[in-house]
Amino acid sequence: MFAALFTWDIDPILVDFGALQIRYYGLWFAATIYAGLYIWRREAMQRGYSPIFAEDFLLYGVLGIVLGSRLGHCLFYEPERYLANPIEILYFWKGGLASHGATIGLFFVVWLFGRRNKLKFLRIADMFVPAVAFAAGGVRIGNFFNSEIVGRAWDGPWAVIFARYDRFAGIEPAIPRHPTALYEVLMGLFTFALLMFLKSRKIRRAGSGFYTGVFLISYFSCRFIVEFFKEYQVDKFVANAKQIATAGEGLQLTMGQYLSILPVVVGVFFLVRALKQPIDAIPEAVPWSPELEAERQAEAAAAVASKSKKSGKRKKKK
Repeated sequence: MFAALFTWDIDPILVDFGALQIRYYGLWFAATIYAGLYIWRREAMQRGYSPIFAEDFLLYGVLGIVLGSRLGHCLFYEPERYLANPIEILYFWKGGLASHGATIGLFFVVWLFGRRNKLKFLRIADMFVPAVAFAAGGVRIGNFFNSEIVGRAWDGPWAVIFARYDRFAGIEPAIPRHPTALYEVLMGLFTFALLMFLKSRKIRRAGSGFYTGVFLISYFSCRFIVEFFKEYQVDKFVANAKQIATAGEGLQLTMGQYLSILPVVVGVFFLVRALKQPIDAIPEAVPWSPELEAERQAEAAAAVASKSKKSGKRKKKK
């Protein structure tokens, strides 16, 4: 038997002004968004896109994360509750966000942003997934401060007692658990490091779908494994063992594991597809610079002038 590594009983509210509260989760969420924007901006500029282009995506990204994660939780984990009372979907302050929903939301807005800018989905997605991987890990630190996404009972060497969580669940005394929120921090950082390593090896260029495939396989394979140690992710977790009841007496999987299978399959498809292409199937990118931007603007102006000149000649002929 091991003693718990430590007891975690931190108040999730950092500063309380009454009507206004500043929570650790909110701070980590904001910091994660900022860090993700920085990584995305750097990746985009390395592939020839301007800082303005990168920053234009910020609103898309935030909406994709917030709306996708909320709808994902409501529809994947508690559909009966929220379909019976749809107005509760808007009650963000009561909690309930799902990373699978956030991923779907982000990939949808990547597609939307690509259509607006006349770019293929995979060209943007390959640039964007490092930011997603880093942010997916970073936001889990906020979950840890909230004493949520805790693990199942365990008395191992790095077990943590989540006193606040167990009090809320009516478990006295509190029990040692897997710190699964921290596992997911490491999961996101591992995927980010893997993407950066493969990028340095120049196995394939961004736009081939290679990095999107690696992200989906790495992150959601890890997520599938971590689910074996995670407590059920809805209220009254003991009663909600019905999440796995459909598996009968055989292999019992959680909703999070079922939702992780499809992204892995899609990731394998993207990865195999990219590896079948020659490396030079995607043109090598020229990093953005003020000089490159000036050159592009000059070419665009010349094209407009040429088009206008041709249009003027046609009118004279008429």
